Parts: sequence; structure tokens; C-alpha cells
Amino acid sequence: MKRIIALTAAVLSFNALMAQEDSVVVAKVISEEPISGGTSEKSLSVGKVKFKPYGFIRNYFYYDSRQNVQSNAGLYNQIPKDEAWNETHDEDLNDVSTANFLAITSRLGLDISGVRALNADLSAKFETDFCGFASSTTMLRIRQAYMKMKWQHNSILAGQAWHPMSGDLPDVLGLASGSPFQPFSRSPQIRYDYTVGKMRYTLAAIWQFQYKSVGPNGKSDEYLTKGIMPEFFIGLDYANEKGFQIGAGLDMLRIRPRTTTDYVYDKKILVNDTVFDADNNVKEVNEVEKIVSDTTKRIVKEYAFSVSPMMFINYKKDKFLLRWKGVFGQNTAHLNMMSGYGVVGINEDGSRDYAPLRSFSTWLNLSYGSKVKGNLFLGYFNNFGTSKAIFGDLYVNGASNIDYIWRICPAITYNVNKLTLGLEYELTTVGYGPRNIFGEAVADHTVANNRICAMIKYAW
Repeated sequence: MKRIIALTAAVLSFNALMAQEDSVVVAKVISEEPISGGTSEKSLSVGKVKFKPYGFIRNYFYYDSRQNVQSNAGLYNQIPKDEAWNETHDEDLNDVSTANFLAITSRLGLDISGVRALNADLSAKFETDFCGFASSTTMLRIRQAYMKMKWQHNSILAGQAWHPMSGDLPDVLGLASGSPFQPFSRSPQIRYDYTVGKMRYTLAAIWQFQYKSVGPNGKSDEYLTKGIMPEFFIGLDYANEKGFQIGAGLDMLRIRPRTTTDYVYDKKILVNDTVFDADNNVKEVNEVEKIVSDTTKRIVKEYAFSVSPMMFINYKKDKFLLRWKGVFGQNTAHLNMMSGYGVVGINEDGSRDYAPLRSFSTWLNLSYGSKVKGNLFLGYFNNFGTSKAIFGDLYVNGASNIDYIWRICPAITYNVNKLTLGLEYELTTVGYGPRNIFGEAVADHTVANNRICAMIKYAW
């Protein structure tokens, strides 16, 4: 096995090693250091390049009391679906329980370091699991794949990594990691960080891959790519040596929902004008022009803009951990939240004006312990609708008639060496109801789901 790892590492780093005249192409074990996942493993060196593999085998069992908005074969669970009554209105067709046991979230990763270029320390990460995306749930997929250049105060990251809005995930067992209260996305990006003292400033340009915006053609990254301009994020945070951290950020998104529209115009056509004599016989046939209405496709320039500020607080002391985050979201569907935008006007050229759905989401996460750890997650979401009346289509991730969502989720884990056993209970309640012309729903009934999740994980 060690020979296979060494050979793979040598191939991956061949080009870098060729550029280093003093490199010695010899694979050897150089240290025992903690790696991702909190375990301690031997790292591998090929010349100056260090490789630290990590990962885990993770098995989930879950039970849901009713049907839910979820993905990844049910492991990524968000909210219970609304009631779906049959024609006789005596049975809710979504009131069906489910249970499953899967290991597709098992993960493999590789941290690479030890090389310098342009007076910077170079590092890289590649991480994958078997959750797939789109219609597949068993396909090997890229979770993270990026390189990083770090100087004394500056660093540049390029590749697919966690979206800056998704930083500081809550410590829960469920794969959704607090979604839809917590922004959740890994995205291709170029991120710049400047650190001075206890302050860090962040600027990022972000694109979409697996987590996408919604629009006329469903979920797609084409709305961003056809708009040319990437998503932007700016942020800052403060951290001290006593375990306290506070930060804020602003996410700005511009998408282009459509590039063409059906345009009505007048066109001239030639028609036969037949002249008859007194005996109703055809006397002559003349071609004359006639104006008729027709439709054609025309290019339109229309954009949907949104700005989403957020704030977070972390505090850690000994075995105690507190995390809190609040997001005032606008069209945060690409962050796997219950959001979107609607048509609020149609112009003479056929282009549309859009307004984002606005919402507030917040969560609090408390945990204590190490070998035996208790955890509590509390989440709340409220839909405020749009600032202008919606006169056309409404594009939403999830349900469009949500007023509020709340969740309470206690858990306990037992950790010994590289083995983790966990049990979690999750109660999620959604207030559903009719929505007004501003896309704001007023709950007239609630729907709840009870989820039990058990996990066993072996990490290395």
C-alpha cells in the first residue's frame, strides 16, 4: 500500500520536482503530524513535497417521520414537505416515513505542501467523496481542489473550496450542516486574504458549479456565466488568543436569468387579392401587401441583483464551543437556502425587472466535551418577501409558500482514538401558507419532521 501511495505521489509531483535542481526523488516517511479530521498519521515526502493523506469511512443511518426536501439519497436533509392531500382530503400523501443506511459520504483527501515559489509557501488540497451530484448519488465527485500561495501577511487561493459565506459550519452530525439556516456551498473561486495582527480581510471572486442559482431553466450555472461578472464577497474578522472570533461579510450576486425573449413585431406579407365579375367568376388576381403580427427571438439584457450581509461569532474555551451566525439573505438559492427572486416588471423591449426574495436566518450551536461530547443546534428562518410586487414568475429553491422555519437538534458523540459514534435527533417545523403579491407567505398551518440520525465513523 505504501508503494502505491509513494508511486501516486511521485507522479503527481513530477513536474514540480523537475524544476527543483536540488530535489532528490526519494519517497520516505518524515513525520507524524495531526492531519484533517483530528487524527495523527505519517506524512509522505517526495523530494521537498510533503503529502498528508486523510479521510474517513462514515456510515449514516437515518429515519424520517415524513417526506422531506432532501438530496444525496436523503442524507442531505433540509425541511419537511408541505401537506399534499388526496382528492377526498382524508390523507396527506407526504405523511410517509422513510429510513436508510448508507456509506456514500466516506471521504478521501490529500494535503500537499513543502514547496516555495515567488517567495511564497505553496500548498494544495484535493478532496473527494462518493455523493455525486445532479441525478447521481454514487459518483465520485470533487469536494475541494485548490492551490494556495501564502506570504507573511497575504495569501491567494485559487480553485474549488468552501464558499466564504459557508465558513464556520455548525458542529452537527447531519450532512446538511445546518442548512437551510446556514449557507452551504463549495465553489470555484479566487480568494485574497490579508492578515495583520488579529484582523483578517477577505476579497473573493466566485463562480458556480454544483450549487447553482434558480431561474427559467431550473437550477443552472448559466445565469451567472452568461452575466459574465462573478459573484463577489468581501469580509473581515477579528480573532484573539483567548478563543474569541467575530466577523462580518457581504455577498454580492448578479445573474442573467434570460438572454432572449419572444418579441412581437409587425411584418409585411404578400397575399392574393382576387377580383370577381358580376357572375362571380374570377376576373383577376393581384398581389397586395398586408401587415400582420408575428413573434421573433431577440436578445435582451436583464439582470437580477442581490446583496446578502452576514455576521458570525465563535468562542472556544477548553471543552466548550459556541458558534452563532446571522444572515440577511437576498436570492441565496445558490447557497442551498430557501430563497429566489421574482419578476416585478416587463419593459417595452421584452426585458424583465427582478426583485430578490429577502429573508433572515440565524442559528446557535453549543457543544461541550471531548471523549463524550454533547451538542445542541438551534435554527430559525423567516421569509420577508420582495420589496416590489411580483407581476410574473417566481423562481425559488425549495417551496415558495414558506413563512418561517425553526429547528432544534440535540446530539451526543463518543470519540475514542479514530472511532466516532454519534446519535442525533432533529425536529424541523415549517409554517406554510398562502403568499401575497410580494412573495411573503402567512402561515395557516405547520408541518414537522422528526429525524433520527446515527453515525459511525473511522477516520485516518
